[in-house]
Amino acid sequence: MKDEKKFLDAMESDIMNADIPEVEKNKLMKNFLQLKEQKINLMITGATGCGKSSTINALFNTEVAKVGVGVDPETMDITRYDLDNLVLWDSPGLGDGKEADNRHGKNIIRKLNEKDENGNLLIDLVLVILDGSTRDLGTSYELINSVIIPNLGQDKENRILVAINQADVAMKGRYWDYENNRPEPPLQKFLEEKVTSVQRRIKEGTGVNVTPIYYSAGFKEEGMPQSRPYNLSKLLYYIIKFTPKEKRLSFVENINRNDEMWKDNDDLRDYSKNILKELEETISDCAMEGADIGGDIGSIFGSAGEAAGRAIGGVIGAGIGAGKAVGKAVWNNTIGKIVDGCYITTAICEEFGKPDDCYELTTFRGFRDNWLKQQPDGEMLITRYYDTAPKIVDLINKQPNRTAIYQFINENYLSKCLLYIENGENEKCKNLYIEMMEYLYKEQEKWG
Repeated sequence: MKDEKKFLDAMESDIMNADIPEVEKNKLMKNFLQLKEQKINLMITGATGCGKSSTINALFNTEVAKVGVGVDPETMDITRYDLDNLVLWDSPGLGDGKEADNRHGKNIIRKLNEKDENGNLLIDLVLVILDGSTRDLGTSYELINSVIIPNLGQDKENRILVAINQADVAMKGRYWDYENNRPEPPLQKFLEEKVTSVQRRIKEGTGVNVTPIYYSAGFKEEGMPQSRPYNLSKLLYYIIKFTPKEKRLSFVENINRNDEMWKDNDDLRDYSKNILKELEETISDCAMEGADIGGDIGSIFGSAGEAAGRAIGGVIGAGIGAGKAVGKAVWNNTIGKIVDGCYITTAICEEFGKPDDCYELTTFRGFRDNWLKQQPDGEMLITRYYDTAPKIVDLINKQPNRTAIYQFINENYLSKCLLYIENGENEKCKNLYIEMMEYLYKEQEKWG
């Protein structure tokens, strides 16, 4: 790897060598240097035995990590790993006895309240790992509800990610398809119910909405059978998604480059494509801010695209091809616009992990094609929707509270529209649909 340009180095070189006006080059370089200085601070915690170390090793190449020195003695139980601009804070969880739990809890609270040199909270995101192999999650709920969430500051829902590890042994190894490395239907149902239960318990305890995911880090303790991870791409996608967009690029060079880590997922959505979209947001909103490059952007970042391709090739998958193909996808002139028909309902379903052929999307498409199109004003409404919805989705996706926005739209409009369709009250559905779009037309001025 030593002879290959790193992603950020390649990006800097591309800007310096770009055949563009000097004024625009200076804008790009100024934005790039600000991005290059950004550090991601990711805290990983969970009850004893949940698999924190195996998760860190699966996601990132921690063999090259430097253990931080000079850590505050008051939080010395929290281990710091430096991987370029990615800083991992490996925090002991609860479950080691009352005295140890009290000490660990206080240390976590101190770290969560620590601020950086700019006066902002140091920790960008807390990844809480639960042990999917046990039904006793009382210690984990205590950690989440009493220690972490009360100390997250503002925007709590976007600063915590809950992930249920060891999905493969959630039912003591039963109903796991070892040949294909994925859960069979009974286990899948069990895991989905666990996700719902965890979500409900946290909501009841804190009032905060979280959307847990389940996965298997694959690695086990020494001496136990090893296996490939499952849903690791999904976990990485949500980590990147919940990270402030100006800090996401530093993930690229720290992703585990072993292709075996990324092969097996639930396929509810195209995680590789969504990872690219999150990175595209950073480029379009941060690196390109104030620069009028136009159609030249695709040619500017050629070598950076190839470097990104090498780094994230395993996540993307051999089918797309690491290197130029990935570079073209990331640095294409349509950066920030690869929505592929991702309109309001589709965006909401994607946000909450539902596939493209889910019940909601199928029902709404049937309503559009079999009823709305036949109405006197149907074609006009559909055309107006297609002309404006992609822009609205793009604006929502740039908001720091986009999950809350989508949840509001779903609860106040789409879920009610779905009920009207199920009851055969199509006219009421149309009227509420029009009301929803009028609301969004007005709101987009605020988001823009």
